[in-house]
Amino acid sequence: MARGGSAYVVRDEIASTLSGNVDKLYPYTLKGLTDALEEARFRSFAGPSQIVLVMAEHGMKVIRRYEHGRERPAREPSG
Repeated sequence: MARGGSAYVVRDEIASTLSGNVDKLYPYTLKGLTDALEEARFRSFAGPSQIVLVMAEHGMKVIRRYEHGRERPAREPSG
């Protein structure tokens, strides 16, 4: 069951510190999580590092970070 007001977000790690724009929200479900993780992994192959965040009523929290298609330790975005 999805929690109201929550979603997963995939963003460029560098862009996440510069703007608050969100391209796509993934529902707060198991399918939404797996889709967000796969999107972040795929986008990190050809571009900058990607982060997956949980967006909730209390703010955003980084849960995964991908670099060159591989998971790396997550860092909280500054700003």
